[in-house]
Amino acid sequence: MGLHDVGPTYGTDRRRVPSSVVWGVLLLLAGVMLLLDYLAVLPGEWIFWTVALTAGAGAFLYVFLTQHEKWWAAIPAGWLLGAAAVTVWEALVANDDRGAALLLGLGGLGFWAVYARRRANWWAVIPGGVLVTLAVMIALEATVSAATAGAVLFLGMAVTFALLAVLPGTRMRWPLIPAAGFALLGVLTALEATGALELANLVWPVALIAAGGYVIWKAVRPRRPHGPAGA
Repeated sequence: MGLHDVGPTYGTDRRRVPSSVVWGVLLLLAGVMLLLDYLAVLPGEWIFWTVALTAGAGAFLYVFLTQHEKWWAAIPAGWLLGAAAVTVWEALVANDDRGAALLLGLGGLGFWAVYARRRANWWAVIPGGVLVTLAVMIALEATVSAATAGAVLFLGMAVTFALLAVLPGTRMRWPLIPAAGFALLGVLTALEATGALELANLVWPVALIAAGGYVIWKAVRPRRPHGPAGA
């Protein structure tokens, strides 16, 4: 037996807690919380759901961190953690739409973790970017105008698709097309939000006239004759 035959036995797998133990602890914790809720020991039902959802998120996060091939576990971990955050927000802060921003934001981070784990999962950038963008937009809706929130949405979508052209493991060209489209919509919506859309309506015709004039001038301008070859 060579040294290479015994090497793997010293890996980290021997120190890893089996997934079955993690799920067993999760079930045990759920049973205890249900019993406490039944006995009216907990001061509020939201505490039960917060602990239950956080424990579920922790279980999936453990699977994600300890088993490299199970990258998908980051997705339910993000959503469960987001649901726990919404529960706490609505119970202790305010019962408004900003709680949904927590759910969408943490759900989006789960998809970003999928891409970070395995660059071949470039598709996760799209839902990750869209969800985080929606989270930011919802969080800002209470303090900004609808037009400004719309501009944030379009510009966030533009950044999401543009990242597919520059991030490691992606380097694709086609996302630049929707990125440009969303960027244009974002700029126009931002101009509307600032009241500068009327100025933009003047800028576009002037820009087109200038571009057309340049093309015509370039086509009809006198060209210098080329000298003989070798001169």
